[in-house]
Amino acid sequence: MDDLRGNFNTAELGSNADRTSKCLDFAGHHSTLKNNEVNVSVEHIDIWNVRRMVIAAFLGIAYAAYDRALDFWPLGFASGLRGLFDLLGGLLLALLIVGILLVWFVSAIAAQYDRRFRGMASSFIAIIIVPVCFGTIVTVPLFDPWLWYAILNKSSFEAAAATSGSSQNSPKFAIIEARDVSTGIAGVGLNHFVALIYSEGDPHKHVHSDSDEEKLASNPVLTHLYGNFYRRDEYW
Repeated sequence: MDDLRGNFNTAELGSNADRTSKCLDFAGHHSTLKNNEVNVSVEHIDIWNVRRMVIAAFLGIAYAAYDRALDFWPLGFASGLRGLFDLLGGLLLALLIVGILLVWFVSAIAAQYDRRFRGMASSFIAIIIVPVCFGTIVTVPLFDPWLWYAILNKSSFEAAAATSGSSQNSPKFAIIEARDVSTGIAGVGLNHFVALIYSEGDPHKHVHSDSDEEKLASNPVLTHLYGNFYRRDEYW
């Protein structure tokens, strides 16, 4: 009787061991499959160089932000820091971008030579992303700091326009603020002046002077920002 019980226990233990071994084998196989899927996914992402495209977008946005910042930062306010940011910062950033674009172009040519067409396409797409992001930030009014300056100070600017010297019967017009935002070495490039204008009527007739010489010299550009607020750019 004891022998039968011992044989039964031994058989049961053997059966449990087999089940445990099968479970471990299944778990190991399932883990291997998941690891293979992850490796395939990572390989697919690396082929298309998503990180390179993200870096390209960052470079385009960074240079556009640099341009927008100088468009709002006037001369005379922290002039030493602005001059350093203007001349040295812009040069280093431009050299960095040009160098990276050159490396990507060489990488695209090498990928084409090795018949790695996806790698070639990702490199060219990354190169295109840089100017696209730059152009978007620079041209879309939503990213203009003058727009947000007008929105955040709307009440005070409207009050200032109301107390301007405009006639009560005529639409209110006032130059709220004017800044010299010229860049580069003085006397080499054009001087750039930006004015924030409040106008309830047609602002274009106030932008140009009656003198044709001043019109040609200043070459003013008027941009509508928000509500009755406009931005005037003059280049001398």
